[in-house]
Amino acid sequence: MANITCARCGKSAEPLASAPMGGALGATIQERVCSECWREWINQQMLVINHYQLQMADPDDRKRLTAEMKEFLGIDGSGR
Repeated sequence: MANITCARCGKSAEPLASAPMGGALGATIQERVCSECWREWINQQMLVINHYQLQMADPDDRKRLTAEMKEFLGIDGSGR
């Protein structure tokens, strides 16, 4: 697969081997985020969950985490 330019760090890198989640957002992440920045988000998301005391069973909290993820990774709100 051809290299991508990461939306977060701007470096040219190989894309993720597979989409990290289902749907259009997962495909967008795979197409636009390098594996290094995705690993950084995995570490950061735990800090976000703890800081805001998010409960993943709550749909509003899941939306909040998704918004934080999009901002962190530099992908816009449309998922593209």
